[in-house]
Amino acid sequence: MLSKRFKFFTAAFALLLAAQVLVPGRSSAAGKVIEQLPTPEWSYTLPDGLSFWGTIDTLQSNKRMFIPLLKTVTVSPSKKKTSGMLYASIDRIQGSANWVYDYSDMANDQPFTAHGLYSVSNGYTYVYKKKGGIPYDLTAVDPNGKRKWTKTITDSYSPLLLDNGNISIRSGLSVNTKTIAFTEYNQDGKQVSKLKLTGKWATGILELLPNGYVVHTLLDKQNKVLGINVYRSLTALTTPLATYTVPKTVTNPYFQVHLLRGGSFLIQMSSADTWLLLGYDANGAKKWVRTLNKADHINTTGNNYLIKSDNVYRLYSKDNQLLGKQQIGEAGDREWYYRITPSGEITVEKQYQWQERPAVIDPETFEGDIAKEDFYVLDPANLQIKYHLSTSWHDYETGHNYIYAGGGELYITRSYAPKTITKYMLK
Repeated sequence: MLSKRFKFFTAAFALLLAAQVLVPGRSSAAGKVIEQLPTPEWSYTLPDGLSFWGTIDTLQSNKRMFIPLLKTVTVSPSKKKTSGMLYASIDRIQGSANWVYDYSDMANDQPFTAHGLYSVSNGYTYVYKKKGGIPYDLTAVDPNGKRKWTKTITDSYSPLLLDNGNISIRSGLSVNTKTIAFTEYNQDGKQVSKLKLTGKWATGILELLPNGYVVHTLLDKQNKVLGINVYRSLTALTTPLATYTVPKTVTNPYFQVHLLRGGSFLIQMSSADTWLLLGYDANGAKKWVRTLNKADHINTTGNNYLIKSDNVYRLYSKDNQLLGKQQIGEAGDREWYYRITPSGEITVEKQYQWQERPAVIDPETFEGDIAKEDFYVLDPANLQIKYHLSTSWHDYETGHNYIYAGGGELYITRSYAPKTITKYMLK
């Protein structure tokens, strides 16, 4: 009967584990096929009224996952209100001892109010929420989900989580401001430093990076980009660690600094017709220059960097040596989405690959259209395929979030209003 189309369907998983040796500059091939995923480690279902939301922003510590949520409440018989200002903290080992931290104010929060979630390795989390204008509240939450402190911050962009676990606040961002200040707080909410900068530092664009490096993009009076200086820290602004001056043939480029482990870094320059990537060592010495294509995407993982061109991935060392190449999907297929996970591994996925219908459909047995989802995990050392998960789903079940935590630890939820998350350990 046609009603069979709507019956519950449990999709069969197929897991491909690649165990091949990858030759730099060549794509690897698929390896051993495992018929199905291992038995789930656990599943966790949220309380009523909550669903997972924005899993791309999932964060993690050694013991817990932190995943943004969406809350829906009934205001009246004909009206509901939603908020994304809360998140779940989930025990990675047991899937128990879970808690939800809710920083919403359903009566007073405005639609599209800016907010954010931060996490540190010891389990402390930070959230911020705008208060209608420039001011916002910054809150620290301990590993047990208890609020430790809240500060009202004014005249600042979003807070920056530093590699040392502290939070840095930059203030004085107006174009007419003569002073820029950086204030640093530890997880106890105590101010550990504050530095005020005036003069040339209040011109151009001044940015602090998570490892403490400072980037100063230099502008002339017409706001034309002249170059970029990189400094070791806020307390070492006397002499730049590295300086790059815009060539006369390049007009008003955009700069981005990518950090590598150990202090090395990359400077990416993009303009209307020039795209360059420059490699620097930890002493600020320029070691190499690479010409990029306009559509290239750059990311770093550990001491290596990744260039994505359409669906082709190339991995290079900090010394610009090719470590591996991987093509996912057919040539020219741009519908793949990739991420650098907290573990440094690279995931690539594609969903909603609708499969061809049978030539003849039997209404008694036809369950609906089928879509395939592919999820890859690539080794950050050489782009070898560590896992390839390929799933087929009926149309009413397709669409999933894949949250990869490293070491084979994979979490899966549905894409639409998901309430349940399931943990698997890939072998």
